[in-house]
Amino acid sequence: MSSASHVPKETYEFTKQIPFSQHLGIKVDALEKGVARLSMAVKPEFMTSWGTAHGGSILSLLDITLSMTARTLYDPPRSIMTIDLSTQFIGTATGLLRAEGRVMKAGQTTIFCEGEARDEKGELVAKAIGTFRARNPKT
Repeated sequence: MSSASHVPKETYEFTKQIPFSQHLGIKVDALEKGVARLSMAVKPEFMTSWGTAHGGSILSLLDITLSMTARTLYDPPRSIMTIDLSTQFIGTATGLLRAEGRVMKAGQTTIFCEGEARDEKGELVAKAIGTFRARNPKT
């Protein structure tokens, strides 16, 4: 891994500090500067009455993925706060959901990200665009 794409180990571990992320079972699959890939198994308690992933669980995966995408820009890692998140639900899913997020533009403390969630077959389930704020680490 080149120094340009280096992401601190603490960033990979950050989802373990988020109880909600742990509850959802979100896994960090890959990180590089400006890109994050996370996944989540759709558990029965995350489903609708139709037996597919509830929009709230998909939205949560995308929110955590996009905030992790913003977090990859900082060494040492910074806390990231969602300012705005817009999601379009395009399809349904069961099984494993994979999300990818990308930084579109970053300022000093404001980061614009986009991403999508796909099912096990690679079919598009949802797209999201979000604005995030980087905060200084807790001291």
